[in-house]
Amino acid sequence: MNIIPDFSKESWILLLVLLALLTYYAIWPYRVFKKYGIPGPRPLPFIGTFLENKDGIFEFDMKCFKKYGKIWGFYDGRQPVLAVMDPAIIKSILVKECYTIFTNRRDFGLSGPLKSAVSIAADDQWKRIRTVLSPTFTSGKLKQMFPIIKQYGDLLVKNIQKRVDNKEFIDMKNIFGSYSMDIVLSTSFSVNVDSLNNPNDPFVTNGRKLLNFSFFNPLFLITLLCPFLIPLLEKMNFCFLPMSVLNFFQDAITTIKKNRQKGDHTNRVDFLQLMVDAQSNDNSGGEVAHGYKGKMAYLLDLS
Repeated sequence: MNIIPDFSKESWILLLVLLALLTYYAIWPYRVFKKYGIPGPRPLPFIGTFLENKDGIFEFDMKCFKKYGKIWGFYDGRQPVLAVMDPAIIKSILVKECYTIFTNRRDFGLSGPLKSAVSIAADDQWKRIRTVLSPTFTSGKLKQMFPIIKQYGDLLVKNIQKRVDNKEFIDMKNIFGSYSMDIVLSTSFSVNVDSLNNPNDPFVTNGRKLLNFSFFNPLFLITLLCPFLIPLLEKMNFCFLPMSVLNFFQDAITTIKKNRQKGDHTNRVDFLQLMVDAQSNDNSGGEVAHGYKGKMAYLLDLS
């Protein structure tokens, strides 16, 4: 029995051309770091070094750091990513050259309302948003938030001590995750939750859903293998993160902002109030609208 299909000569030529193009598409991005002599894990066709994340990003980074040193290259699917752990180079990237060469950050697309977040926005949009946000992060304003951090630090110590006294098992990831969430919610919106003792609070449950992102999400895998589909998926309003969660935080921020503008902000010291104050002092209507959009996305990003 002949197992080779009985194709015409033209069909075989077409098939070979398609296979050659597919092979070229599968491997051509993976020459970047080899060309510049930058070490890193060996990429696989189409998916790059994506499977290395199966044990977690932190574990992957530490493994690469121990093996390759302070600089190495890897691939998010077909996109080359340069990892840097040299403090001097990091300072140069984030401080000296952030406005000229390194304005853009890692972006997987399909970010929904977070597209205008300072950690995702690109080029001139990023520069405008960063300019609007920068006054919020002066040393004086950040010092005003230290009592909030200290308050939750004291609460963290009490929670740990309580479990130690009762000889209970302590899940460090859970307890410090709750501590971080309390600080973020309080410094962002002055929302006092105590998420460790109130795990069913809507802010807590939605916050955990927002953080429960999997690299093996089918939608993420599609964009990883076929990045050219991202613009189409964005027009169809696909998003990696649950829209119900993003809508919850967006509605919460909008409600709190309206209350603040009515004067309900006595002694409030948080990022949202600082941004509302900055918006009130802005004389340009267009910049206000753009600034608020960026600030809203920033708070969603921070949440």
